[in-house]
Amino acid sequence: MSEPLVDKNTDGKEPQSLKSADGQTQFVVLTAEDYALLMQTVEAARELMNVRAAIAGKIVDRMGGKDGVPATVAHRIAEGHSPVRVWRENRGLKAVALARAAGISPAYLSEIETGKKDGTFRTMAAIAQVLNVSLDDLAPPIDDDGRKTRERRALVEGVRAQVRMLVNLVTGPVDFNTAAVRRAVTTLAGDAVSLKANSTEYGVDGEAWLDDVLKGVRDVLDLVDHAESDIIATAARARKALEDIVTQPGFMPSAEQVVRPLNDGDVERQAASAAE
Repeated sequence: MSEPLVDKNTDGKEPQSLKSADGQTQFVVLTAEDYALLMQTVEAARELMNVRAAIAGKIVDRMGGKDGVPATVAHRIAEGHSPVRVWRENRGLKAVALARAAGISPAYLSEIETGKKDGTFRTMAAIAQVLNVSLDDLAPPIDDDGRKTRERRALVEGVRAQVRMLVNLVTGPVDFNTAAVRRAVTTLAGDAVSLKANSTEYGVDGEAWLDDVLKGVRDVLDLVDHAESDIIATAARARKALEDIVTQPGFMPSAEQVVRPLNDGDVERQAASAAE
């Protein structure tokens, strides 16, 4: 049997390999550090496979089928417990196992379960996939007060966004456009009026700050109306001046002047001019 040939790669970037006489790689030589890292990766992959297999086997046992939510899970979530933690414990998973299976750190999972952080969409989707639940199952219940708070916050942000857009239209680098300003201020007025009308429902006394916004809306609309009126008046004056110019005698030559044939005298004068 021929001695294996050593591929002398000494740059430290790739492991050395032992090849047979025909050039086929038979063995790969790793450093102790690389070997330990490889074994850790294999162990993590094996644990991930075991977690997923365990989940698949426990789902039917713990839920009585894949449809519906167990009463114990629903009650704990309704009491204010973290849905992620409740479902994790329902699946019989440790936090470390769930974190590894979802591709996040255990510390990050702990912050999600304790409410210190809201998981990103991608993170929550990964957790939901591992737990075999929907994203809605991981969302905390929203009471009526919470719903109203979120609705008011959305309306307030809508008003603020319209104000920013209006400011940019007036002071930004784009050319001033009264039509665009009118559309923006009309939307702003609608959002502000809606928010003010529902202030009592949202538990806020009158939304007094909106009075200044609505006053500004009226002022902007008045100025836009004046600007458009001035534009119309200016255009009307310009049109009248143009009419005076284009209707002057001689501005439009008569048909006789255009088609009048040359007589003998005209021909002689043109020939003399050409000769000179």
